[in-house]
Amino acid sequence: MRYNGIYEVDPAFVDGSTILWKNTGNGEYIIATKGGNKYFVKRNMHIRYPTKGMPKAVYDKLKKDAEALQTKQEQLRTLMKGLSWATDHIVVEEENFWDGEKMFTTVTSCIPDVLPDTHDYTSLSLAAFVQLAKSASEALEKLHAHGVIHGDLKGKNILVSDKGGKYVAYLIDFDSSYSVDSIPDWEGIGGSDGYQSPEVMLYGSDEGAASKDTITTATDIFSLGVVFHKWWTGAFPGVDLERGPVGAAVYFDKAVTIDEKFNVRIGENCGATLQSLINWMFAKDPAERPTATQVKDVLSDILEVPEAFQKGDDDKPFDAELWDAHKLIAELKSVSSLKRKGVKSLKRINVGGASLKYRVVMKDGAEQTMTIAELCDAGFAVGKDAEVEAPWDDHMIEFEPADVIARKGFSKICRIQLAFRKLYLITTASGREIDKGYEWLITEGLAHPKKVVVDADTPWPEHGTAYCEENMARLGVKSISRMEVGGEHRYKIVYNEIVKGTNKVNEKVPVNNLKLMGFIK
Repeated sequence: MRYNGIYEVDPAFVDGSTILWKNTGNGEYIIATKGGNKYFVKRNMHIRYPTKGMPKAVYDKLKKDAEALQTKQEQLRTLMKGLSWATDHIVVEEENFWDGEKMFTTVTSCIPDVLPDTHDYTSLSLAAFVQLAKSASEALEKLHAHGVIHGDLKGKNILVSDKGGKYVAYLIDFDSSYSVDSIPDWEGIGGSDGYQSPEVMLYGSDEGAASKDTITTATDIFSLGVVFHKWWTGAFPGVDLERGPVGAAVYFDKAVTIDEKFNVRIGENCGATLQSLINWMFAKDPAERPTATQVKDVLSDILEVPEAFQKGDDDKPFDAELWDAHKLIAELKSVSSLKRKGVKSLKRINVGGASLKYRVVMKDGAEQTMTIAELCDAGFAVGKDAEVEAPWDDHMIEFEPADVIARKGFSKICRIQLAFRKLYLITTASGREIDKGYEWLITEGLAHPKKVVVDADTPWPEHGTAYCEENMARLGVKSISRMEVGGEHRYKIVYNEIVKGTNKVNEKVPVNNLKLMGFIK
């Protein structure tokens, strides 16, 4: 027997010459085939296209509702173009039409080997449940990326197949879906009892209730949290409310009890419990809930749950930040990275004075107090190079490497001139600025005298054993040599300074002058 002259109805849905439609709540469905492929055929029970002969007011109202439904479904099909059940696990419409009975019909592929909607997931292991939840969040992530809010997430609208112990979740039934850019009025918002978010439950119900701008993809996140709880426990979360689901309890700031079964850590890297994740998904403010991507990342153990939503036995040992005095010169690795390196906890400690350090405890129990430089050496933090401007030429100094300067607690050095003094403006790791001369830079180990080899022989034996080449270079000496004047031992100095095309020269210099200039050691 054929439906609409096209689809061959599955015998289980046929009784003689009658098609046995099965109820779905807001519609009815059959299973049928076309071209060798099996399809889920569903028609809307609430909206029909009007027929001629109806009173004009009735006709116009039905026609308006029918066209609005078809327009919405076409918009969704456009937004979801390119998505498929095989690659994205989203079961999109193959087609839609008004059938011979003026009922709006949608056709989707039947997913092979899916578990019945009565399947019991409560006995799944933690690893299997996390894998199933992650699969569902990945499909929702793709749907949201296409600008679509599902609007009616519940267990029956997520088909699950078991592929050798690996669960794959498929999103179905987009009758209640809508574009993120076309939020319907409250009459057009769907959802199922027990799964609706607080903003949907109160949306447009009375003056002062949730406004249209609160309806976002976050409503799906709330519903998905309820699905997770129902999957693994077979029950909704407990609420401190005589009547009403979890969405109402959250809206009225009543206690919500997430089953103790969820008080288990998802993995070893970020330390989040399933309780913390679902608590985050149940945030009253939609803007504070995670995105589908963040849900997936928590389930993948690569993202922490914000501290405000942590529940149960979440590990919270990390400060997750450096002292302010170190933030300009280093950046702490992520908590997940630290845990992969075997760190159990890392705390800021002030051991007195300017000694801002960190207490690090490893998973094997080893404990040590570390400086910021030692954190960087251990790979627990990443050092930032200091920003260093070239020194004044006549100071004849060289700065230490930028990473060395940063490790000494300084983020920037630049030249400044105050009146006739040539100085340096130094910025500490905490942002404080000081001005100092080059001698201070050398004393603090931020710079060293520039090593310049001067062309020179040794002093006269009675005057010394060696020259001080650093001092000579600082005063621009190019070379120095011994000379004898009337039997007296003196020196000839040639400078780098060019005067009238030749080097400036100072001849017949006595040893006392050399000593005053610091040329002889």
